[in-house]
Amino acid sequence: MSGYIERPRYQCALGGALATISSIDRAVAIVHSAPGCSSSADSAANVGSGYWGATYCGGRSTPSTNILEKEIIFGGENRLREQIESTLSIIDGDLFAVITGCMTDIIGDDVVSVTETFRNDGKNIIVAETGGFKGNSSTGYDLILEAIFAQFTERGLEKDPKVVNILGLVPSQDVFWRGNLTELKRILNELGIEANTFFTPFDNVDSLKTASKASLNIVLSKVHGIRAAEAFEDIHGTPYISLPLPIGPTATEEFLRELGKSLEICKDKVDKVINKEKAWYYNYIHSLTDLYNDLDLQRYAVVIGDSNYGYAITRFVCDDLGWIPSYTAITDILTDEQKETVKKQFDYLPEDLRPKLIFEESTSKIAKLILEDLKSIPSEYNHAINPAFVLGSTLDRTLAAELKAGFFGISYPIVNRVITDQSYIGYRGGLRLATDLFSVILSNR
Repeated sequence: MSGYIERPRYQCALGGALATISSIDRAVAIVHSAPGCSSSADSAANVGSGYWGATYCGGRSTPSTNILEKEIIFGGENRLREQIESTLSIIDGDLFAVITGCMTDIIGDDVVSVTETFRNDGKNIIVAETGGFKGNSSTGYDLILEAIFAQFTERGLEKDPKVVNILGLVPSQDVFWRGNLTELKRILNELGIEANTFFTPFDNVDSLKTASKASLNIVLSKVHGIRAAEAFEDIHGTPYISLPLPIGPTATEEFLRELGKSLEICKDKVDKVINKEKAWYYNYIHSLTDLYNDLDLQRYAVVIGDSNYGYAITRFVCDDLGWIPSYTAITDILTDEQKETVKKQFDYLPEDLRPKLIFEESTSKIAKLILEDLKSIPSEYNHAINPAFVLGSTLDRTLAAELKAGFFGISYPIVNRVITDQSYIGYRGGLRLATDLFSVILSNR
């Protein structure tokens, strides 16, 4: 097994934690790490997620201890204390989060005790040990949320049956997290449900403070956010359900019906919302049916992304576009148990439509595995999946060129377009995705 991952599609745990904090309005990260860690992590998050942009006291303004050899040898606790004091005196924030890097975790700085001194003085400050070696972006997301739920979220609040929390969409790692959360909030509001989304430009720390009012946590993943949801249940007694990312009419209807059962929402009300949203989708998509048939827009699909998007996109192109999913590559670092969980999601597909599933983190190996497999399949064409379409990250454009296929970016990193409120979740997100995919095919006419 290789000792490194070539062109990875995620950050380290510190990067995931920093992106998560940076996406919360008026929340400030204090990075206790070596020089360059926060800068590199911010660059990767900003550029890789469609030029996300600057946030409140984020980017190059992120406070950092920038420890050097002295602190590594003698300890960096005094330097951390100094940095917290200066940050609190200069920056007007509603929540401060001390997060750590590899070096400080390795030397064993007691960051909890240092931070506790300021907490005892009434400062809204939390701490999470997020050394990069502990995992990827998803791990950092879970670690910082655990810290927030344990150290900041109020305990003992009365549960509100109409309030839920949304977890599982990792800021920046899910390139479209802001638009996705905003659209999901809209759909749930149609059901009479108030959704705490936490990480959109319209959220603030108050929703995190009172998140324990929620009667249910909805984790939009079978992998990401599960650890945070389990911690929330242990601390605040709120149960959670894990549902796949709903993209398009088929998956979204299933999602809403499952959610309706869990929240005991009247079936007639759920039906009304589903019918309204389906009418929106199909009233637009019907007008494209002649175009689809006359120009033969059906394609063989190659989907490359994390466990959230790998499954959700495969299901959308198969169930709702009528495309044939040939390969799905899952790029997360997963345990064997998590891989089995992901595999089971694809069992609903008929065997002859089930894609070949690849678990691989290195970019060039993904392309190599797909191209080598295609060579072994007899075909009178250039390759056995023709015409093809690749849905992946910017890193997969070379594979698309090899296959003479269309290409569209749906997973991190995406560096060839700007992303603001774009969403591919739900009915309206599915319509937008279908429009974008067809537009790529027609762009060279």
